[in-house]
Amino acid sequence: MSRTVQVVEVPGVEEAIGSRDPVGCAARISEILGAGADPKEVVRTAALAAARHFAPRLPPPHALPALAASLDLAAKSGPRHLPVLQACALAASEWGAEPLEGARHSVSGDEIHLGRSFLLAVQGRHALEADAVFSGLLREGEERRLAGDVLFDACARDAAGQGHKLTFAVGSWRLARALGWTRGPALLRPAVHVAAGTPQDIAEYGAMLREVGRSRFDLELAGRNAAPVEAVARNSFAAALAAGPDRVVADLISGLKRGRSPAGYADLVAATAAERFIGNPPAVETVLRAMAARFVVGFSRTPSHILAVLLAARDLARVPDADVPSPARISDPEAALTELEIAIEGSDPWRAAGLAMGLADVVEARDVERVLSRQASLEDAHADAGHRLLYAAGAFDLAAVAPATAYGSMAAMLARTRRSRTVAGALGL
Repeated sequence: MSRTVQVVEVPGVEEAIGSRDPVGCAARISEILGAGADPKEVVRTAALAAARHFAPRLPPPHALPALAASLDLAAKSGPRHLPVLQACALAASEWGAEPLEGARHSVSGDEIHLGRSFLLAVQGRHALEADAVFSGLLREGEERRLAGDVLFDACARDAAGQGHKLTFAVGSWRLARALGWTRGPALLRPAVHVAAGTPQDIAEYGAMLREVGRSRFDLELAGRNAAPVEAVARNSFAAALAAGPDRVVADLISGLKRGRSPAGYADLVAATAAERFIGNPPAVETVLRAMAARFVVGFSRTPSHILAVLLAARDLARVPDADVPSPARISDPEAALTELEIAIEGSDPWRAAGLAMGLADVVEARDVERVLSRQASLEDAHADAGHRLLYAAGAFDLAAVAPATAYGSMAAMLARTRRSRTVAGALGL
């Protein structure tokens, strides 16, 4: 049974975001937080305001996923609350003049039937119908796995906008999760409208299904695989990447048929994407898509989620291989952390990546993440559509399985971005 949870929005937050002035918005939100407002409630209010004035397009506005990332980074970063202020400033820069139209009702019924109806509505590009059906799958205060399954399924199969639909859906889901699933339909309405109301490209998905059929690949059986992706599989994957998209998909299917786990391959695809990103700045969307696919595979064992990993691998095969710096030798960890900041501030991505990779082996994760979070938060989120915040949150998740690659790619990204610190400057930071 659903339960009603009262949400009292923090006064002044929506007005600050609606000003469309990123710097002024950040200053006003800083005052609100300084007066004692709960940061989580400020984020909730900002997210609800941004969702109400969301303009569906490709690529989509990034404020909602960035607000989710800001909650992840706020505990790691100093100065306090800066990630939240940057995400709110981004929301102000993306503010839509017209409110997003939502469904006037919620469709109730059998969840399996609703899930199928949602996928049909998305395929038919009926955004309001999809909104009504999806609202019926959610419950106030509860995470509903089936709702996530069908949303991720609909978005993973659609390659329009460089895979933005999946990354946006995952970021929006993480936001709703972080906020305890209060007003879930409102927070996820933008993701539904992006899925159903923007152009679609499912050509690669169709080709993938044909490959699955030709290889007699049992997705449901593979979803239960538990064997690790060992060195032999990693070497085979590397060789397949060099041969191109079709070969890498065939290699993953072969490995999955041998019992290797989808989660292991999701880790491998995401880590390899992050490694290639060190030397290929344009590959940022490829890495974010791979990180989103990794989240989806860990979310549930729905067989169709394996296709998200195959599609991410196919996308990765188009990114050229590039040289990667060797991890720096660290004799003095404290001095190396200072050097890392200097390399980032000095726009030296090679040195920054090498230091971050070396530090991953000799210091606690929180020490490296504190430096990287601070640097990401000092830069204006509205200057790069929130990509630094989004990448930092994803990289820190990836660090659980590939710390050197995750930190190295994050450091390289920060070092090569153009400096823009109007928000931090206005706050005297």
